[in-house]
Amino acid sequence: MKILYRYILNEIIKSFFLIISAIVLFILISNLIDETPVMLSHKPPLLLVINYFVCKLPFLATEALPFSILLSILYVFSQLNRTNELNAMKSAGIDFFSLIKPILAFALVVSLFTIVFNETVVSSSYEKANYIKNVLIEKNGNTSTEIRQDLAKLSSGGKVFYIKYFDGLIGLMRGVCILTIDNNFNITERLDAREGTWDKDKWLLKDAVHRKFSNNIETGIEKSPLYTLEVKDAPEDFVVRRKSPEDTLTVNIFRLNKLIKLLKESGFSAGEEETNMNLKLAFPFAAFIFALLGISIPFMFSTTRSFLNAALGFITTIVISFFYMGFVTVGLSLGKVGAMPPVFAAWMANMFFLLIGLGVLMKVKR
Repeated sequence: MKILYRYILNEIIKSFFLIISAIVLFILISNLIDETPVMLSHKPPLLLVINYFVCKLPFLATEALPFSILLSILYVFSQLNRTNELNAMKSAGIDFFSLIKPILAFALVVSLFTIVFNETVVSSSYEKANYIKNVLIEKNGNTSTEIRQDLAKLSSGGKVFYIKYFDGLIGLMRGVCILTIDNNFNITERLDAREGTWDKDKWLLKDAVHRKFSNNIETGIEKSPLYTLEVKDAPEDFVVRRKSPEDTLTVNIFRLNKLIKLLKESGFSAGEEETNMNLKLAFPFAAFIFALLGISIPFMFSTTRSFLNAALGFITTIVISFFYMGFVTVGLSLGKVGAMPPVFAAWMANMFFLLIGLGVLMKVKR
């Protein structure tokens, strides 16, 4: 059985890497056709354009992963069916459900790996891709969602912000030093804080130390665990929420969770962000659900013709992918407007196709 498991898994893995490479290449070429003419109008260095698309590759790969698993399993099992190897396994007394256990285990491992991959590589690489496109190529200035280090910003009222770490997505700054300067460029106040968070129209500074100066001589000092600083403009022209759902889906889940908390505390609706956060966990498990479908559907085909098997497998993948993404889109829309709880809206497509997969599996003859 171990030899048989290795044989089937090796065939699926080889097909999987070939198929996902082809799908990612196809999507990449499509993006090149769409985005390159606009970027070239800014006359960026070729290396910068290449770096941008390389940084997008991890995100494209995770998008293509569930569909690649489905197509690879359909292909391998269709080939085994065409060559009557599956019938030979049945004749040898090998139970179908024992045969598919390692395949489902492999798909589950891939799903769990995708979650980790999304939270580490995809999150950072997509952020870098956005920075390259918006700032280095299109010269649009720094985006509000960018994490920045050592930020200096001139604010109203003669205030100058020096910030060691700034996260525009959630309105968070660490290592804060705020100087107030008079018309003669003399420092009149200095405010230091460990951390600051944006709350509607003011900064809430933690562990603040407020010093006052007269003729460059310190005249007073005041320490406060929580200091409220009201300013007309923030250190960045940032917004609290992302405009693009795709951008939100690539944010690290810990940052996204903090964004949801800040939105709720500020009185805003966080339905879209909560749905997206749940979808970040739900979508990777599509690989497992598609694997469940992939091992069942070939047994519904009675044909042993290679070309027809391949065509049926490809058409099945297209149809399932289309309806799955349709359910995901509907779920996101319902979760965004509050018509459905965010958890259910994000997992709706998975639950529906899981039921279909189990139903088809039960119909497969042992």
